[in-house]
Amino acid sequence: MIDVERLRCHVDERDMCAVIRPDGVLGRTTYPLLRDFMLKCAIDQPRALVVDLSATAIAATSALSVFTAVWLRISDWPAVPVLVATGPAHAELLRCSPIRRYVGVFGDLEEAMANVDRPAPRRRAHVVLPHDLSSPGAARRFVRETCVRWDLSEGQALDAVHVASELVQNTVEHTGSEARLRLELRRGLLTVAVGDDDPAPVVLADPASDVANAGRGVHLVAQLTRTWGCFADEAGGRKTVWAVVGAR
Repeated sequence: MIDVERLRCHVDERDMCAVIRPDGVLGRTTYPLLRDFMLKCAIDQPRALVVDLSATAIAATSALSVFTAVWLRISDWPAVPVLVATGPAHAELLRCSPIRRYVGVFGDLEEAMANVDRPAPRRRAHVVLPHDLSSPGAARRFVRETCVRWDLSEGQALDAVHVASELVQNTVEHTGSEARLRLELRRGLLTVAVGDDDPAPVVLADPASDVANAGRGVHLVAQLTRTWGCFADEAGGRKTVWAVVGAR
């Protein structure tokens, strides 16, 4: 039995992927550390999260559920795939693990990297817009042009244009930050995400209330999308509001 659970997480960028290397013991007390570290890396929307367990001791098999928990948190947005490289020490342990239903499990880092784009790769586009009244219009043009380039339907493109415009407008009106607009297409679903430097979360207020006038754009976003949410990173002083637009 491992009595002391200590873990340090390191991350490197490789082929636009975040390669996370936990060093130490993954167990009951260090589970939150790895979970939060993975979620923080996912905010930047890498091509994939690849976790290399070759330098990690596993104190309890229940701690492996950290990968399922992270996948559930990011499956809608930013929809970053999670892959685990077991290393020879954990190959047998993870061979029959239920986490394989949600994340890719491979024998080593090289095998995991070779499978990053399976299943179908995503298409992504991004633009940084200044804190300016003209930015919502620029966002509409950017989304419209991108949807044409990706050959999306007119209805899906129109919804995405409205959503991006509202999210950027919200950033301009309620923060002093630039708006970081990202589009991602995967399996027919288009994710529109806008990041800013204000960690205060977006709240869906009652549209019948007089004080909710400033939040009615968020209601429009909710009506036009399959799902939406706000991922706040208070420690980093920023947030991202995202929404998933399906084909009509």
